[in-house]
Amino acid sequence: MEHLISKLVSHSKYWVLCICLNSNFSTNAQSFFNLESGALFTNINDIRNGNNGTTFSLKNDFQTPVIPFLRIRVGHILNGKDHFSVLYAPLKITETGTLENDILFDGKNFKANIPIAAIYKFNSYRFTYNRRIISKDNFKFGLGLSAKIRDAGVSLKNRELLSENFGFGFAPLINLIANWDISQKAGIDFFGEFIAASKGRAIDLSLSGRYRFSKNLQGNMGYRLLEGGSNGNIRYNFIQLHSIFTSINYTFNNNNTEK
Repeated sequence: MEHLISKLVSHSKYWVLCICLNSNFSTNAQSFFNLESGALFTNINDIRNGNNGTTFSLKNDFQTPVIPFLRIRVGHILNGKDHFSVLYAPLKITETGTLENDILFDGKNFKANIPIAAIYKFNSYRFTYNRRIISKDNFKFGLGLSAKIRDAGVSLKNRELLSENFGFGFAPLINLIANWDISQKAGIDFFGEFIAASKGRAIDLSLSGRYRFSKNLQGNMGYRLLEGGSNGNIRYNFIQLHSIFTSINYTFNNNNTEK
């Protein structure tokens, strides 16, 4: 896994260089910075770890808080059609409670009626490419691929035991972008990334209203769904997280002459 991550990072250097070189030949190149934040609600978070592990819920068996979150995306658009971006989306949920039943987690038996703390982490890093295939005056639609690296896992701790199973994983995703302009300043945006297989799936969908404050600055407000997980022989985890968010997007225009 470390070799794979090193390889992706190495390739990303050439990707960034390619973007910079291509922007010198573009008459309509734009770089952008997007910051998103809001409130995240847990609807499902079911976990099992170990061949004979106990399936438990971080939603139903613990005191699950509504938490703030932050997502940062930076990118580059070439000629209004080729979208390149990098996303950093950290996620960490800390919960405490006293369990009514024992939990066998990663070969360790966490006894009931003893205060216990749980940490759920799912930090996501994504390299995204999207190509606009429909580009009308008031509607645009694009299709592309994303490379997702996740730093994720769960830890349980009480006064007697500690167990952690954090690790890295990689998944390719399909992405869709749709933008509908209602007026010169207002519109509706959809962005989705997803993949499904026999042992699991990953879904990240957002729908938001957009308002353009100036040529370079726009704001969005909307809803995001994070859903998916994996059903392995040793590890099992499925989540469904809902969030209400606001975001700001600032665009840097690069007015180059064609060479």
